[in-house]
Amino acid sequence: MGGRRAGNGRGKGNTGGRVKRREVEGEDGWTVVTHGVANLHIDRRGSVSGNAAKKADAGAMPNKHSTLPPIVESITAESLLVELRKLQERWKDTAVAKQVKELVGGKGKGWDVKKAVCIGIGSFTRDWEHRWRSMWQLVLFLDIIGYLGQVRMYAQDPAFAPLDVEFLDRLDITKVDTGIETHITPESYVFSPFVDWYILLPIFLAEKDPALYVGNEILDDYGAYAHSEDKRKKLKECNELGKKFLRGRERVNLRDFENHAHALNGMVVYSKEITDDGPPT
Repeated sequence: MGGRRAGNGRGKGNTGGRVKRREVEGEDGWTVVTHGVANLHIDRRGSVSGNAAKKADAGAMPNKHSTLPPIVESITAESLLVELRKLQERWKDTAVAKQVKELVGGKGKGWDVKKAVCIGIGSFTRDWEHRWRSMWQLVLFLDIIGYLGQVRMYAQDPAFAPLDVEFLDRLDITKVDTGIETHITPESYVFSPFVDWYILLPIFLAEKDPALYVGNEILDDYGAYAHSEDKRKKLKECNELGKKFLRGRERVNLRDFENHAHALNGMVVYSKEITDDGPPT
């Protein structure tokens, strides 16, 4: 699927017989599509376990059967744009905005980013407490885009409603239903606010090497967070993927965000080194 270009800062076991596709649904809206892989489970948060999340064997797509909150009454794409512009004005004087300018403003174009991928940001239109969190996260996503120049933008989340898609379209962001990880290359910026590690690493970041990543902290040991049998089954693979991802990357923690307690706090920026010869190595 082709994306749209953004300007002016606007703003993731063959046994010899026929391999069958299986769709396993999680209660949070994510479905994992598997190809003849046994021992797969998804827990209440969408945890992928067993061998299913290997890059060649699984992908993530929306679970259309999930029960999601209704759309906020009287909201429109135009009213969402008004809300976004107001938040962007409030954003300018925050400590995080100033930090982002320091981190990305001077070298954003040096990464030679051509695609921006937004994974799991949530719905901007549904009547739930997460709506404003998602809007503030969108402000951050777009603010970074403004320092990168002309890029194609993509977003995937099972919670998106048709009105979300219309809103994203106004921002030149292409909504994809599944396979957003195919847009992650060494010339990509990945924005993934709080997608769980046992989904993020094996499905979206395995064998990927984006120039810039903003989202969860990536660890080389998730042992302290593998509280269930399903997560323990994914632990070794995710630890290895985490170690590989961290290699050659600079890490900076984002400052506390005073305008929303849960929108950005805990997010981390990982960037590839820019050499004198040009793009990241």
